[in-house]
This record gives sequence, C-alpha cells and structure tokens, in this order.
Amino acid sequence: MISRRAFAEQLALVAAAPWFLDDVRPAPQQPQQQQEPSALAKALAGGVRLRYPDRFTPDDLAAITRSIDGRLRAIERLYQTTLTNADEPDFVYSVYRGAD
Repeated sequence: MISRRAFAEQLALVAAAPWFLDDVRPAPQQPQQQQEPSALAKALAGGVRLRYPDRFTPDDLAAITRSIDGRLRAIERLYQTTLTNADEPDFVYSVYRGAD
C-alpha cells in the first residue's frame, strides 16, 4: 500500500514532468534540418547575453537561441489553431475598477 505522502510526491513529479523532459526526448529517426533561428529569437538571446555576459559560453547562447526559437515556433502553431464556438468561454471576466 502506498502512503499519501508518496502518492503526492509521485503526482507532483508527473505534473512537473513536461517541463523537465522537454530536452530529454529521444531524437527522431530521420535527421531534421536545422532551421536558422528567427530574428526575434536572436534578439531575445542577445538580451540574455547582455544581461549575463560572464555566465554563458557561445555554445550555451546558441542552445538558448535555439530553445527560444523553438518556443516561438510553438506559439505560432498555437495561434494558428482555430477555435470553435464550443472551445471559447461562455463569459469574459473583467475587473471592476470603479466608475469611469
């Protein structure tokens, strides 16, 4: 029998797994062509380089640039997903800030 504490720990690990396993996934069978990172990804990585000039090697910055570019591409794919009326919320919540 599993204790409540052990169950809660396993549940937390399962919930956090997507963030930690993002870079551990096995390589695909067919080699993918490396795409040049977008200008926005390069600019954001340049901001990281300027903010922390002594912490990253050029290889680290290249990996950071590729990671940022991958996230930006995922966001673009997410934006291209069309929603039906059933996917949208029934109401929109807005904070009442008093009379204008």
